[in-house]
Parts: sequence; structure tokens; C-alpha cells
Amino acid sequence: MRRSRQLLSLFLSLFILGGLLFFPTGPVWAWSGRAGWVFKGDAPFSSGVAASDGLVLAGDNLGNLYAVHAASGQQAWRYRGSNAIVGLPTVAGSRVFFAQADGTVTALDLKSGAVQWQYLPPEDSYGAETIVDSAAFGDDKVFVVKGDGKLYALSAANGQTIWTYDAGLELRSAPAFAEGLVLLGDQKGIFSAISPKTGKRMWGGGAGGAVNTPVAENGFVYFSAWDGSVQSVQIKGVIPQWKANVGDPVTTPPALEGDRLFVGTGNGKVVALNRKNGQTLWSFETDGGSVLAQPLPISGLVFVGAGNGTLFVLDTATGAARYTFPTGGGINGSCAFMNGVLYLASSDGNLYSIF
Repeated sequence: MRRSRQLLSLFLSLFILGGLLFFPTGPVWAWSGRAGWVFKGDAPFSSGVAASDGLVLAGDNLGNLYAVHAASGQQAWRYRGSNAIVGLPTVAGSRVFFAQADGTVTALDLKSGAVQWQYLPPEDSYGAETIVDSAAFGDDKVFVVKGDGKLYALSAANGQTIWTYDAGLELRSAPAFAEGLVLLGDQKGIFSAISPKTGKRMWGGGAGGAVNTPVAENGFVYFSAWDGSVQSVQIKGVIPQWKANVGDPVTTPPALEGDRLFVGTGNGKVVALNRKNGQTLWSFETDGGSVLAQPLPISGLVFVGAGNGTLFVLDTATGAARYTFPTGGGINGSCAFMNGVLYLASSDGNLYSIF
């Protein structure tokens, strides 16, 4: 009898971790939601976090790009730029790529922070300060957009321009590279799929509002827009699959896990859709201002930062809140997850680790 009780106690302990109850049909890994280290930067962090090779990377409004040891929260190195870092740092191999508000694109050595190359696009009617979001990497190229409607493909090796695509319309969201395509959305509601080899538009679609950064996986592309629409297109044959409307302006790129798709809205909602047909599965009210950061779904949980500085951790199946974590400023960029630890940046100037 004593042996049976010990086994029962051990069994229950596998599911009750850090005060959170995990059922077999939900999250099946141990994430306790326990606060870890906090790293203080010199200015607000207004974009998201990248994590790779034991380092956490984030840029601030003064132009500092920090690399912090994930295990200790101690600074590994810092790059001091002269203009705000825009968007997420992009890690590819031994390098990290990022853009600044003055238009500068920089490649650094990931381990040391040493500058590998820098690129400044030509000025235009907007002036030079028009790069507004993250760089994307693929096909040995770095892709960046300017607000005047130009998409640049740069050599990842040396930063030289390989080709330029002129969308002819204002661009305010980052490009993406997936399924062998450069994916792009503009402010007038046009979605474009572009050849990474030639810079030619291959096909596209439309929405009734500004299109966020598209995503693609397993032969399908998904894009969301500020008119509330979310769409799915089969890449082969360019066959539209479905179009849904969540009722609020969609302010984040879609995030994918399993048969679900997640978006955030300008009215503070997180919405889960069925990836196969676009049906709304659930909607969660953050009551925390606009959701501007792409949700991060991991193994049955979806992590979402809100404009009021609260991190919400939701059950992907039901939308029920499992956990909340307050910060002192808005969370306007995506979180990162590495080796069982969540990392996020806040406009309070802090980087946080949560175990």
C-alpha cells in the first residue's frame, strides 16, 4: 500500500509543476512560469527577442544591440549603434543581422559582436530613415524593406545589393522567407510572393487593409491584415483555401502550431483559427491594449505579450489563461524560447527570463 501511494505521488508530481496543473491532453512539458534573471538595458526595448547558441539578443531605442548569456543574464557583448534598432535580430549560422531606423543594415559575428559588414540603402523621397522592421534571411541573402516600397536583397556574405524589387506602395512590415519564396505585404492590402533568385513577383493576393508579415509552412502561405482578414493560399497552383475575418484589426503576423493559427488584434484579443478552414476556435481578451507582438505557440501553450506590459500564457486548445507575468512597460515584440526558458523584452528597458 505504501508503495502504491509513493507511485501515485510520483505520478501526480509529473503534472503539477510550479503551481500549474498540466493534463495529458494539454501541455506535456515542464514549464513552471518562475521568474529568472532580469537584464537592464540603457533604453526601452520596442521590438522582440532572438535566442540562439546560448545567447539572447535584443535591440533598444538608442541603437544598442545586446547579446546576453542565456544561462546567467550577464552581457556577452554589446554593439553601439547611433539609431534605434527596428524589428527582431535575425540569426543565421555564425552571424546576426539587424536594421536601424536610419536605414543601416549590419551583420555581426554572433559570438564576438564584431562587425562583418554594413549597408546603407540610397535615400529617397522619404529620406534615409525608412527601414521599419526586421530583416529576413534565406537563399544566402538578407532581405530588408524600406517604407517607400523597395525590397532589397543583399548578399549575406558581404552586404552587396543583388537585386531590388519596387512594390510601388508603402511597406511597413518585415519580409519573410519561407517555402523558397520571399513573402511581402504592403500598406495598401497587397500580398506578394517574390522569387529570391531574380526579385520578380511570381504571384500575389489582396486584402482590405495593410498586410502584416506573411508566414508559410507545408506548402501553404497565411497572411493577415488590418481589415480583420486572415487568408490561406496553397502555394502550388496558387489556390486560395479560405478567407476569414476575426472582427478586429489584425496587428500581428499569424503564428502556426499543429492545426491551429494564432493572431493578435488591435483591440487586445488573441484569436485561434483552424488552419484547414479558417473557423474561429476561441478568442481571448487581454484587456491590455493592442497586441503587436506575434504570438509564440510552443507545445500546447501560446505566449502573447500585450501593450500594457503583461505576458499572457494561454492553453492552445481552449484559450484559457494558464499564467500571467507583469512587466513595467509594453511588450511590443515577439518572445523567444530556448532550452525550456522563455525570454522577452519590455519597453521598461528590461530583458526577462522565465523558467
